[in-house]
Amino acid sequence: MNVRLIDEIDLKIINALQWSPRSTWDALSGPLGLDAATVARHWRRLERDRLAWTTITPGPRILDQVTTALLEITVMSGARDAVTATLSERPHAVTVEVPSAGADLLVTAATATYDGMTRLVVDELAHLPGVVSIRTHVVSEWFTEGGAWRLDALGPGERGELTATASARRAVERRTRTAVTATDRAILSALAVDGRTPMRTLAEIAGAGAATVKRRVEALLAADVIGLRCEFAHPAAGFAVLVTLWCAVPVEQLTATGRVVSREPEVRNCFAVVGAANLVVQAWLHSPAEAPEFEARLLARCADLTVRDRALVLRIHKLAGHVLDRAGRKVTTVPPDIWLPGGSAEVGSGA
Repeated sequence: MNVRLIDEIDLKIINALQWSPRSTWDALSGPLGLDAATVARHWRRLERDRLAWTTITPGPRILDQVTTALLEITVMSGARDAVTATLSERPHAVTVEVPSAGADLLVTAATATYDGMTRLVVDELAHLPGVVSIRTHVVSEWFTEGGAWRLDALGPGERGELTATASARRAVERRTRTAVTATDRAILSALAVDGRTPMRTLAEIAGAGAATVKRRVEALLAADVIGLRCEFAHPAAGFAVLVTLWCAVPVEQLTATGRVVSREPEVRNCFAVVGAANLVVQAWLHSPAEAPEFEARLLARCADLTVRDRALVLRIHKLAGHVLDRAGRKVTTVPPDIWLPGGSAEVGSGA
């Protein structure tokens, strides 16, 4: 498959948008050392080729409130494609991967409540045609998630202004109210498709005034209910491999170890689960040859950590609500509206 690669300028723009996803091209031009027209042209090409997109990511406050689980799904011979297609249409199945070992599918699922997760797994997914069994690993604590992962394409000087802006937003007084309303859900679904959707368009979608929508977006961001992220086709940027490590840590060291592991630059996800292997780590690597070195580094830095199992991800069918093709490019979006009852699906939005 002949896919255009993401070049160095593209990487810098993506990295800048990871720090400040809704910045204007004029605001990005200074830190990047590029004129605004060049920045805009590169981004339009990345979007057109489905190589990069902006979207939402869960914030720490919402991760503390909802229920998330990693599902190892075994399917009948020949049924994986059909089961994958069904799961990819479901808002609660946020990420769908094919691991190199163990289960046939690895699914990150999220629901508004623990009871909702029980119903999703036991009453719905377990009865899908072709599903043989599901092993459910409920997340007990998040240390880092994919939206916090950053490229390292910008120098310290280039990052300075962008990170200062992000820090200023985080310093805004946190709102205590974090309940997500119907209006918020409409806004979030639109931002999941395009995190740079103009406020006027968001207002039309949500059926509310532009000022109201602006306040709600700012409140949700300030309260750490959601964040905004810039995602991209990782294989086109040289990150061809995602490795998953199933680790065991003494329970009294679990939080401290998770925090240490989450600071490693390759780590995309790091979270505690209820089970014998109680810490799951996922990391972006350039090649399978980097996996042993990455694992050895973790073991050297975390004396209490034991790796129980490991697997490479052979294919990512869906990433944070975005259905991908074999090259990792966005095909369509199924907004991860985890507040939908019963795991029912809604029609996704095209790229």
